[in-house]
Amino acid sequence: MHPILDQIGLQFRILCSHEQRADLLQVEMDADRVVGLLTWLKNATGYVELTHMSVIDWPEEDEFQLMYLVTDTKAHHSLMISARIEREAATAESIHTLWPEAVTYEQELNEMYGITFPGSPRLGVDFMLEGWDGPPPMRRDFDTLEFAEQRYGFRPGREHTDVKQVRAEFMAKEKARKAAEKAAKEKAKERKS
Repeated sequence: MHPILDQIGLQFRILCSHEQRADLLQVEMDADRVVGLLTWLKNATGYVELTHMSVIDWPEEDEFQLMYLVTDTKAHHSLMISARIEREAATAESIHTLWPEAVTYEQELNEMYGITFPGSPRLGVDFMLEGWDGPPPMRRDFDTLEFAEQRYGFRPGREHTDVKQVRAEFMAKEKARKAAEKAAKEKAKERKS
């Protein structure tokens, strides 16, 4: 295992860890300890870059799993910090004061999953779903078809077009057009003679 795991273990309670690759270690912990760990990583180690922030939806367990990917660019090593939060009234501590770019991730997770990050400056501001008033669409229990049918009603599907048939019809019209041109030329020749 990577030496950073021992350092983390001395200061923060780790629920479990897993080395995904030689350059990626996953650490799972309680949600109320995540910001403390991220702060320590940024201030006391080389893990200063927030590479990504995402979520996994576990409706069967009524939880979200937040994922924070931080990278030590000099050591070419990344840590994935994960924590589970309740799915209903989902709330997590904002990290926008550590990394300003986290505002965008938090805005997206709020809009797409309904997770609230108190204090994050752009919560409630439309991001991708301008004017959206439906439930968070990335939750696994969101039924896209049901939502579309309720919102938009029935709409007939596209008609299937057989490309071979279209080509055959085009070729037949071209053949008829050329035959008509040929006949018109012959008729014009007859008139001249």
